[in-house]
Amino acid sequence: MPLFENKKIVISGGPGSGKTTLVNLLRRNGYVCVDEFSRTLIENAQKKGEHNIFKSQPLYFSEEVWKARREKYEKFKPKINKTKSSYTFFDRGLHDVVAYLDYIGVTYNPRQFDPSSFHYDMAMLLPPWEAIYIQDNERKEDFEEAEKLYFYIKKTYQKYKIPIVEIPFERPEVRISTLLKYLNR
Repeated sequence: MPLFENKKIVISGGPGSGKTTLVNLLRRNGYVCVDEFSRTLIENAQKKGEHNIFKSQPLYFSEEVWKARREKYEKFKPKINKTKSSYTFFDRGLHDVVAYLDYIGVTYNPRQFDPSSFHYDMAMLLPPWEAIYIQDNERKEDFEEAEKLYFYIKKTYQKYKIPIVEIPFERPEVRISTLLKYLNR
């Protein structure tokens, strides 16, 4: 029997480390996945002329991302069966909001952004990988910033005692295989 039946698994890491690629591949293979929300928020802000909403309005941005992730987290209902759907994979988690705020050094109300009530059964972290890193319209950080963010993210999941597994640099299919082997042992 798999080690993590009917569980919430967050896939996280710095920007551009391959998270969304893995989530999309998991979805294509029949797994339940929850998409990242921040890109939608960034795209909508850019349509209104806001170049980098996270840096210009970090608390507003974080509040909106927090609300969306919290809603998706709370809608999660574990499956009773023992199929692929016994896991729900989240493209980033609530803890990432705190990590990003800590990274930029913005003062915030820790009661407003308190991830201690939101437990993931596992955080699969993808380390920064320069070979695949690409800045784009929504990803404004350079690779050096992505590396720093990764360590804030890792530190935050550790602080809240979420078990962490780092997924090594490999092709997406190999990374998925590594992730699933770990979950199903």
